[in-house]
Amino acid sequence: MRKAALILLCLLLAFVAPSMAQAQEDGPAPMLVMSQFQCDWNRLGDIGQQLQLNVPIWEEMVAEGSLGSAGSFFHQWADEWNVTTYMIGDGIESLVAANDEANSRFTERHPDATAFAEACPRHRDNFYQFGPIANSEGIADDGNPALIISMYECDYERIGEVFEQYAEVTIPVQDALIQEGQLRGAGTFAHVWADEWNLGFYWTSDDIPTFIEAWNESNARVGAAVEAAGLTTNALAEACPIHKDAIYTMGPRTGMDSEGSN
Repeated sequence: MRKAALILLCLLLAFVAPSMAQAQEDGPAPMLVMSQFQCDWNRLGDIGQQLQLNVPIWEEMVAEGSLGSAGSFFHQWADEWNVTTYMIGDGIESLVAANDEANSRFTERHPDATAFAEACPRHRDNFYQFGPIANSEGIADDGNPALIISMYECDYERIGEVFEQYAEVTIPVQDALIQEGQLRGAGTFAHVWADEWNLGFYWTSDDIPTFIEAWNESNARVGAAVEAAGLTTNALAEACPIHKDAIYTMGPRTGMDSEGSN
């Protein structure tokens, strides 16, 4: 958001344009850029209000075809980067262009909106490309659901192997859990230009208790699928020995069925 537009190069996550799985079948996987900010948490209300001003601009750009989706999420249990904005598009070049255009429109319409820049002086940008994603087409996106992200440090040469096993064994389970209402979305993304945490998994659910139930059920079903398939290796465990988890709440974003409450 330089100049308070909150649309710097930004994720996820979890609420991508409809049928991202189909988009991956039809061509290169979409790109994700997340801008993470260190903000004054006492000004979260001001931050949320200014983020909401971005939504009409993001929605315009989605309708015009220059952006897949965009939005925000807020720290619930995570590190010092406590506010994140994200954009999803075709590639780095198109995301940079979309960011510039969104900034321009925001500055023109809201020249006095400075709360975000004042409250969030530090930021960093990370670019990723989506891997296997569960099918959440037709699932309602409303309110402020929980977003869980697990980041891994992996042998980069083996990420393709991790994705292949994940698509074979885990994605069908997550597809089912989404249709059953235990999850809203789930998927993966890999480092293109970012830090040492080069592989990410995400899940969205109505709230944390619902996610924990879904997580336990997913583990049970995946375990049964692994046994049925006769798999003897765990690509993720072998290629990605270090990981960290973070919990967020989704904020203002495109594609919402009703207005968020941040």
